[in-house]
Amino acid sequence: MAATDPGRTARGQRRLRLILFLLLTAVVGGLAVGVAMGGENTGIFDGDPPGWATNLGRVLVVLGIVLEVAAIVWAVRTGRHRAARRSPLLSVSWSHRRRLGRQVRRGTPEVGEDPALLAETARQYSGQRWFVPLVAGLAMTSVGQALLGFAPFFVVIGGLLVLIWVVLIVSVLRNARRGEAFLRNHPDLSQQR
Repeated sequence: MAATDPGRTARGQRRLRLILFLLLTAVVGGLAVGVAMGGENTGIFDGDPPGWATNLGRVLVVLGIVLEVAAIVWAVRTGRHRAARRSPLLSVSWSHRRRLGRQVRRGTPEVGEDPALLAETARQYSGQRWFVPLVAGLAMTSVGQALLGFAPFFVVIGGLLVLIWVVLIVSVLRNARRGEAFLRNHPDLSQQR
């Protein structure tokens, strides 16, 4: 079996999307219920959370921290956190990296571009999925903290952070798919090293 079996990859992606959707639904649902219910003596910066919000907030904070630690341990044990340490892209300017990234995301290499740099950019994109559980843990932790604070200020800040992290997760997953597609569609580039 090949190292990247398309059927296996697709099943893994569907499973990851389902898990992320369920986590996001639980987190956003808890945040929405918290905003709707309100607490007694809730000011703009301080609030008195009801028991359910305190309990849900603690659970989300603990689960988020556990998920973050597990993602970091997994990334360190598998070597993914330092996979790009010896990358030839480190010696390339930022503007050139952005141009390489655009070519990989679009799936069309420009004439005269270094094939090794394009392939390395695509490999890095496809190897960044390990950020997703880490960022999901951060989102859960911030929502838990917003529920523990139970004040409009914390809810707004928590909601903004969750929005930013959801955009980051979607971007990482989309770029990973585009990097894999680029390597699949240009095997002549991915063979050269």
